[in-house]
Amino acid sequence: MRLINTKTYALHDSDGLADPEYAILSHRWVGAEVTFQQLDSATWRAANLHGPQMSKIKAACAKARENELDWLWVDTCCIDKTSSVELSSSLNSMFEWYFKAAVCYAYLYDVDWNATAHQMSKSQDPKRAGQEAAWFERGWTLQELLAPRHMEFFDRNWVLMGTKGSLADILHARTGIAKAYLTGASNFRQASIATRMSWMAGRTTAKVEDIAYALLGLLRINMEIHYGEGVRAFMRLQRILLETSTDESIFAWTTPSKGLQCYHKHFPQTAGTWNPKEWGLLAPSPDCFAKHTDLVILADRYVPRLVGGYRWTQQGVHFQMPVKPGTELTNAFGVTRWGDITLTLNCWKPDAAGGGGGEKTYSNVTVRLEKMGSKFLNKGAYRRVRCGELGQGSKVKTNSVLGVDQMVTRPLTIVQPEFDPDM
Repeated sequence: MRLINTKTYALHDSDGLADPEYAILSHRWVGAEVTFQQLDSATWRAANLHGPQMSKIKAACAKARENELDWLWVDTCCIDKTSSVELSSSLNSMFEWYFKAAVCYAYLYDVDWNATAHQMSKSQDPKRAGQEAAWFERGWTLQELLAPRHMEFFDRNWVLMGTKGSLADILHARTGIAKAYLTGASNFRQASIATRMSWMAGRTTAKVEDIAYALLGLLRINMEIHYGEGVRAFMRLQRILLETSTDESIFAWTTPSKGLQCYHKHFPQTAGTWNPKEWGLLAPSPDCFAKHTDLVILADRYVPRLVGGYRWTQQGVHFQMPVKPGTELTNAFGVTRWGDITLTLNCWKPDAAGGGGGEKTYSNVTVRLEKMGSKFLNKGAYRRVRCGELGQGSKVKTNSVLGVDQMVTRPLTIVQPEFDPDM
């Protein structure tokens, strides 16, 4: 990790510093930002110290000095992006760096602050007239909002707007993230995968792969960075989650009414193999979770899956389903039925009506599957259908009913198509 000396603006390796306290900057990249190669050059610093490129870094350093901090980290110039090894390590470490910072300065370059009204203006960028601050739409600022323990927000003139706590109502309205997660009253990592994915919905990144990479810290996973893999990065992230988590809300998504917004910038005519009516169990984009921020995992109702749970195969997601003769999946002779079946998930949605005493009640989330291929081939192969809806209903089946009727297991694979918007 490299840090900027807030007095000299020179870069230093933190390994040579004794447990340095540092500030960290969260911002929207605009124009020609300062690079590592530039700031690492004493000649360049001397020639450009008073130029427009350095203004943001100098302002952030000034705020750090006010907080008696000698060091600052900025993503544009503290990473040597010409080194793939360093870039991969940095992206996997970035959440931790924001968490460990003494303070995070969020600089919103395009808004003004009205202290009297306690109100943030719309974007003052002529290209974004009438929209919210660009900071709220950037993919990377999601983890930069949630990771820091102390955070201060500044408008375009570096006027202090407030802290994450004092601005919690505004931040909640802009991001959809519950105030308890913003203030630290609740640990956001206790939120379901679907909820955390929903926070990324609608955000965009300069590189399509960063839609996945920007979620690493929020989902508490590491993965190799491969720029050039395109939308496959998000699919690879989900496969890692299947190996490391039992949170089945990863399967609880629906086709977004506005399309795949996070890919629109990169693929304006997104089509390819994407069929919104039938798909696999894994979503093609975080936008598919936009409407499902309220899904929860209830530990006291969780039913363990049989025979090692579920896993990823070359075909798709594989389950060992507990079944009984004469049910939706098999006829009275135990032969697989033809047509749709319901897959009940270990995740729950609040019921609209609630309980009689006003308490919250929950129902399991379900998705619909359809048998694929010939009746004599692909006997265990299904695909997800009715992808525009989630059902609510029965509990996850166990291997017995009231501890008496033993069920048998039947292999079930939900085939996962390859999403390729270039096709």
